[in-house]
Amino acid sequence: MQTDERLQEGIAAHRKGDLETAQDIYLEILNKDPEHADGLHFLGLLHFDAGRADSAIDLIQKSLENDERNTSALNNLGNILKIVGEPKAAFAAYVRAVELDSRHEEAWKNINVLLRASGDYDEILTIMSEIVRLDPDNPNAWHTYGLALMFTGSKEEASDAFEKSLRFDDPKAPQALWRARVLSALGRPDLSKIHLENIVAADPENKAAHYHLSAVRGDDLQHAPEDYVKTHFDKFSDSFDEVLEGLGYRAPELVAEDVVALAGQKTEPFPDVVDLGCGTGLCGPLISDHCGKLTGVDLSRGMMEKAAQLNVYDFLVEGELVSFLSSDLPTRFDLAVCVDTLCYIGNLRPFMKALAGALKPGGILVASVEHLVDDSGPEFRVDASGRYAHTPDYIRKSTEEASLIYKTDRQEVLRKELGQEVQGLIFQIQKPEAN
Repeated sequence: MQTDERLQEGIAAHRKGDLETAQDIYLEILNKDPEHADGLHFLGLLHFDAGRADSAIDLIQKSLENDERNTSALNNLGNILKIVGEPKAAFAAYVRAVELDSRHEEAWKNINVLLRASGDYDEILTIMSEIVRLDPDNPNAWHTYGLALMFTGSKEEASDAFEKSLRFDDPKAPQALWRARVLSALGRPDLSKIHLENIVAADPENKAAHYHLSAVRGDDLQHAPEDYVKTHFDKFSDSFDEVLEGLGYRAPELVAEDVVALAGQKTEPFPDVVDLGCGTGLCGPLISDHCGKLTGVDLSRGMMEKAAQLNVYDFLVEGELVSFLSSDLPTRFDLAVCVDTLCYIGNLRPFMKALAGALKPGGILVASVEHLVDDSGPEFRVDASGRYAHTPDYIRKSTEEASLIYKTDRQEVLRKELGQEVQGLIFQIQKPEAN
């Protein structure tokens, strides 16, 4: 049997999880040819699957010494280096892969994930400018070039790069919607609108594109459509925590700080607590020590499945917040937390009214919102990201209209997005004590 055929048998066994058979075949090949590049490459992957990362890296590097143009091996080496905590070395492997094959989709995706962590924008800008010169209709190269330009503060040049990536790519491409939204955030709503219209025309069922097009046009939107939020976060659930970590996301910790301070004023935990828009459960573990029973509510089943794995929620409920709060609840709540969820609701009045009915007398809400600093215009506004920002006066007004007490607020940076700090408010609301 030819070596290539034998290698394919080993790969097939490897994919089925039969590591012993796969290893025997890889070693058989390497006994005949110790320098066999693919044999070394796949044995390295097997070692990694068996928990031997160091030897996996050594084997794949040796494979590349024998076949330095193997872009799959470079990409896999980058993946392993990233997992073991060597992002700069991983980034270098991915960059080398696209230098050899400018259409290597997976390597481009990995570069974009690690671009901010690499920090060496001058080098990547030099590489990207050469790649787009040699391959001028490469949407992935223009996308990465745009990211690097954006991170260095070159907004106009970044807009041009993202516009080219949209022009040369399929409007149904996974990154198309993100690029179109970024154009608006970079000050080009005209181009954003054109490309969002192209995306909607190519994919009329794309609810997210319809919503963001409405936002860019300035349509009167009271809240994000329920099916958009559900679909968006179901798709996002697997990578949600990792992505937010890369954004320096602080909202759960900031809300939890207030909860801990409130708990310090009590001798017992809050008996009944609800985490409104619990997502993957980022806030739950931070407050669970101060909760008698903790209920999580979210619209996304995918997110709740992640939250369930934490084993900190006593109950998890799939549903929309206002509908949940307005329902025939088995108990009212002593404490509610709402982290980065009200940013998908513009008009807060229905939420506040429902909250008033769901809190016990003296019950408290601790929540975060994005801060609309300009109070000379509308009281709330949706931006290109599809999230709403609110003025403090509007939050206070909608609170008091629901016969609730607006207790405190403070300004904080919630995260970074597109290289800019996102300003937010952490605020507390209380239901009056019973007479």
